[in-house]
Amino acid sequence: MNVQVLTLQFGLEGQGKLTVKQIAQKFNFSHSKVRSAHGQGMKALRREQDQIKNYLVC
Repeated sequence: MNVQVLTLQFGLEGQGKLTVKQIAQKFNFSHSKVRSAHGQGMKALRREQDQIKNYLVC
């Protein structure tokens, strides 16, 4: 779910950006559950930041 939330919030994969409210409605989740998923996804990205940089540089 974390990946889906980040994908929708940042408008990746050719989709427009959605707000937290829109994402919550789309998945029938609470606002807080979407915010939590966003936070967890961002933490995971920060943990892997060095590997992501190496991947993008290649």
